[in-house]
Amino acid sequence: MKSCTIPNGEKLYCIDRLSAIDSYNEIFNDRIYDNFGLEVKDGDVIFDVGANVGVFSQYISQQANDLTIYAFEPVPAIYKVQKKNLESIKSTQKVHAFNIGLGAEESNVEINYYPRATTLSAIEPVDFELEQKRTIENWEEMKKITPIAKFIPKFLRKTFTKLAHRYVFKEQKVPIKVRTLSDVINENNIGTIDFLKIDAENYEWQVLQGLNDSGWNLIHQIAMEVHTNAQGRENLLEEITTLLKSKGFVVHQVKDGKFAVTGVYLLYAKR
Repeated sequence: MKSCTIPNGEKLYCIDRLSAIDSYNEIFNDRIYDNFGLEVKDGDVIFDVGANVGVFSQYISQQANDLTIYAFEPVPAIYKVQKKNLESIKSTQKVHAFNIGLGAEESNVEINYYPRATTLSAIEPVDFELEQKRTIENWEEMKKITPIAKFIPKFLRKTFTKLAHRYVFKEQKVPIKVRTLSDVINENNIGTIDFLKIDAENYEWQVLQGLNDSGWNLIHQIAMEVHTNAQGRENLLEEITTLLKSKGFVVHQVKDGKFAVTGVYLLYAKR
């Protein structure tokens, strides 16, 4: 199994090094899940939806004691790596890993698995034309995300962006199982979800639709990515904000994050 050395000098098992290092930097260094008063206390129950290789679960396990962590990753190849990384979490924490996706209803679907960018694997892919357009329009910001962009002359930017997307998003269609959050809650006798993290790559609305009223009542904090770079998702940030407010959450949006130029935003909710 492939591994890479993360910035703190430790080993992290991965499929593609770029995704692993990027996830580590966002979660451990930028601490993107620590904003607006969200916190984890001893004994909390954590749901890691879209766990990928397990970086968030590793991070959150270091923030408090006696946690119970439920990690969900639908792609079998990524799940295998995640399981290996989760072995490093200290034995005082209870970790449960699930090789399933979460959605609005139970189903069997295909996911677009990107071995060159595993964190971007998605049941519903991005609108590539829209993302390429946003990338070119916000080239100065893209230089901060992709340093090589500073060396691309203006007349080559469109061609470079298309070729880069074609390389990164070379997909494999993988069959996966999708369940609902409420089914998982009921089957595992979950009495509380103190922190719900969602990074579901264009599927976050469906994840939330898989909650019934009793499931919603268990959730105290949410931190999630919201992707507006897929067809029909242009207003998704406001739609999810409205939904969460209707459930009694105080909601904060972050529209100036690292990937905002491509239509990916951060949202935090607490009650």
